[in-house]
Amino acid sequence: MSKPIEALMAMCPQGVEIRQFKNGPAIRIDFRWQGVRCRETLPIAVSESGIRYAANLRTSILSAIERGVFHYEEYFPKSAKAKKAQKLMPKPPVAQTVVDILFNVINDARTTKSHSPSTIAFYMRQLKGQIGPKWGDTMIQDVRTSDIREWIIDLNKILKPKSIRNTVGVFSLALGQAHMDGLISSNPLTPLKLRKLLPKRQQKDKSRINPFNDLEIKEILDIFKTTEERSLWQFAFATGLRTGELIALKWQHIDQRKQEINVIDNIVTAERGTVEKDTKTGNERVVPILPGAYIALANMQPLTGKRLTNFVFINPRTRERWKSDRALGKCWERNLRRTKVPYRNPYQTRHTFASKLLEQGEQELLVAQLLGHSSVEMVRRHYGRYIQQGKTISLRGDYAKFGTQ
Repeated sequence: MSKPIEALMAMCPQGVEIRQFKNGPAIRIDFRWQGVRCRETLPIAVSESGIRYAANLRTSILSAIERGVFHYEEYFPKSAKAKKAQKLMPKPPVAQTVVDILFNVINDARTTKSHSPSTIAFYMRQLKGQIGPKWGDTMIQDVRTSDIREWIIDLNKILKPKSIRNTVGVFSLALGQAHMDGLISSNPLTPLKLRKLLPKRQQKDKSRINPFNDLEIKEILDIFKTTEERSLWQFAFATGLRTGELIALKWQHIDQRKQEINVIDNIVTAERGTVEKDTKTGNERVVPILPGAYIALANMQPLTGKRLTNFVFINPRTRERWKSDRALGKCWERNLRRTKVPYRNPYQTRHTFASKLLEQGEQELLVAQLLGHSSVEMVRRHYGRYIQQGKTISLRGDYAKFGTQ
């Protein structure tokens, strides 16, 4: 029995999609050739095997383009584009700057909605922050490996290693696209090993898991003087929700009868303000209301709980929903700096939640489900040292005081 069309759509890899036409659904592939975006509908059945065929065909096309041996009419003899292919072939690659190409990549992502608004906003920040000022007038053909190496070394003077990796990662999008479009014969970034260009003493990512202990949690919660702020962070410690999920939480997502939280929405920073969207992984999940979360909700009920459509947590200064995850992060940093607790970012509340569950012997699969991870591999990779062997997929530890510090 064939799968529903929605399930098949979810299976499509990058560059392969199922489109609804008048005659029914069809599989279409998407690729760039000679700087032109090409889409071709394939005369094959819409099925799992059809999706695999389309993915393999696209891989073959990209390989042929990269090797300079792609002939449109050989792959798509009946396509209208095949007749125009000869006109495209003689054209030499158009000289473009690094910034021009990166803008095109970002605009394509925005148009096709292949990336989230927050990711596109992140790309634009990198472009305007470090990439544009350095490479704005540089033609893509003039980018040399030695120039990139010197640039990365200079970035070490002003950026942390993680920020450098982010910047270079976005920069690589332009080089990869230029290589795929035939504008450059090889990618000048490929020979470089980024980790060897970062200071050895700083290569460790400071955002790695470093959960708070009970005394630290108490000191942190005590520093927040408003009910709104204290309740939000107490709830964060007791549920493991991401900051964007905390902001997006509404009373209609709270099931008081079942003592459960339905994590459905996520609010993220985008190019123009914020966007309410699904959770980071796109999957809804259910988190139990442990004591710390119960107390936080009880404290917020008189303040925001009059309507189910109201947001649970609000900014005490504006009396409205927190503007963005960044605004919430600034609130966290401003207050945590006033304590004696070594500073860690707010994501460590999520790590604290997970590590405490694992130390209590909860099964990895349960913790993965509560965090919204698609598999236990990420839990094992990040929280391996906290794992105690649990035997059941249900909460089994003593949580009478969990998150109530």
